[in-house]
Amino acid sequence: MGRRAPRLQIACVGRLRPPLDAAGRLYEERVDRMAGLRVDEVAAEPIQRGEARARAAEAERLRARLLPRAARVALDPAARPPGSSDAFAAWLERRMRDRPVAFVVGGAAGLDAALLAECDERVSLGPLTMPHQLARVVLAEQLYRALCLSSGHPYPH
Repeated sequence: MGRRAPRLQIACVGRLRPPLDAAGRLYEERVDRMAGLRVDEVAAEPIQRGEARARAAEAERLRARLLPRAARVALDPAARPPGSSDAFAAWLERRMRDRPVAFVVGGAAGLDAALLAECDERVSLGPLTMPHQLARVVLAEQLYRALCLSSGHPYPH
């Protein structure tokens, strides 16, 4: 994606699969048109060999793909969620002023503790547990909503 230098990045474990792939592509394309988006998917590690091992291997792949200057934001279910979509939009707008923002989305076993510690911030999409592919779609939709709110662009429902 991205015809210009990306201001946003989603670095994630695994590819979107049906039925979530269409929704993910829709919102990622909209975000790309508004702000420039780079999506980097890394291969998932089999968790049968151990979740800690899977998280560590995925973390190495994610680190290698992160934009060098970007503020790193980990999706972390233990983090505090934004109070509202308006609050998330204001938060995102402040971060994007200085440098690109890279959102890091873990796989089925979550994110490695060392990678979490390296991130500048953590954000939660809410207290409910959801599959990582769905979290990616929700993130893309919320990024699009935030960009619409920040620019005064009407959100197409």
